[in-house]
Order: sequence, then C-alpha cells, then structure tokens
Amino acid sequence: MPRPRDRRLPRKIARALALTLACLLGAACGPVANPSGVRVAPAAERRPAKVMSFHGADWLERDGRAEQERPELTLRAMALHAGETVAEVGCGTGFYARRIARAVAPGRVYAEDIQPEMLDLLKGYTAREGIGNVVPVLGTETDPKLPLGAMDWILLVDVYHEFQQPRPMLAAIRRSLAPGGRVALVEYRKEGESAKHIHPEHRMSVEQVTAEWTPAGFALVERREELPTQHLFIFRAAPDGA
Repeated sequence: MPRPRDRRLPRKIARALALTLACLLGAACGPVANPSGVRVAPAAERRPAKVMSFHGADWLERDGRAEQERPELTLRAMALHAGETVAEVGCGTGFYARRIARAVAPGRVYAEDIQPEMLDLLKGYTAREGIGNVVPVLGTETDPKLPLGAMDWILLVDVYHEFQQPRPMLAAIRRSLAPGGRVALVEYRKEGESAKHIHPEHRMSVEQVTAEWTPAGFALVERREELPTQHLFIFRAAPDGA
C-alpha cells in the first residue's frame, strides 16, 4: 500500500505562522493606541499631583479664600454636632480644621498632615485663636495614623489628588470610620470652567473619584455641586463584600 502523505507543515513555515499569530494576539490584547501610535490612557487612569510644600502654606490662608470656597457650605452639608469626633486628612494650616473644631466643641478634631512644618503652623493658629480641641497628627503617605473605628466624619479638601499611595490611604481611612461614619471629599472640578485657574493635575472629575473610591470599599451617599469651584462627595463605608 502507498505510504500516507505527511500533512504536517514544514518546520520553518510553522514557526513563522506561530510568530505571526503571537504578534496578532499581542496587538489585540495590548494597550489601545490612537492612529499616531501614542498610547491612549484608560478613562480612570490618573497620575497623582505633587504634594504641596509647606513653603506654599500662605496660599492656604490667603485673603478671599473663604469667599472663593464657601467652607460654611461644606460644614453645613456635614451637619456637624457638638461632641462629635472628626478628622481632617491633609489639614495643612487647619483652615477647615479650626472651623470644624468650633462646630463640634467639646468634641475632638484630629488634624492630620504628613509635613511636620504644616502642623507647626496649625499649632500657631489654634493657639492664637484659643482653640483647644484640635489634636495634631503626623501621618505618612500610607497611613494617616488616626484612631481606628472612631471618626464620625473625615474631611479631605483638595488633598486626595496629591496622595502618592491612594490605595493604602483609602483602606486606612475606611478603618478609621466609626459605625455610621462618613467621609466628605472636596476636589476642584476637572469638568467645565469653574476651576480653570487651578492646574489640571490638581483637579478631579466625578468619574475619576468614583473609579477610585468605589473599589476601595466606599459607597457614594451624595454628591453636591453648590460650591463655587469644587465637587463635594459624601461617602460611607460600603458593607464588606458589597
């Protein structure tokens, strides 16, 4: 009987086909590129802004800031009560922490920052204003060093976008909330023209915030847009497994 014909492809052709297939698969699964060949970043991808140095602290106490930002609207949305325990993460000079301290007295305010020089400035302001219920806390880039399970509210004003390690920070913030505790997050709007005077890296969109906070175990309770130039998000800890 005649010998069956070997139907296998020659080795060189098989290797060439395998290489071509691998390249095609790599292109299909790799980053999306625009026609110019430049990588298109996913919508939620964000590079943290540089941390504002204490050398620029005067800007935090600038004339007209209260009129520009309307901090009383943020505090009203938080509905603070006397005796509550509140933290401000990234407090800087305590522009907001000092206002919160008056609202919750005799409650306590933990004013956290990663720069000891900022905390020294905060201490000077609280001493001059006779505020005695603010506790300065020196945190790190991965941990604000707040008491666990103790915070009725945690406030972050125009600082989250500077977190160099947002994931461990969000996990630590979540652990610091008391049962029923909430987070107020204020960030300059990336959308529209209201915050066009702020560098783009120091502004955040609604999409960016929710894309990072929801996977970290937070549920959005409310988003408010009455501030002149900033978004205000209210979050709570989502149930485990939610």
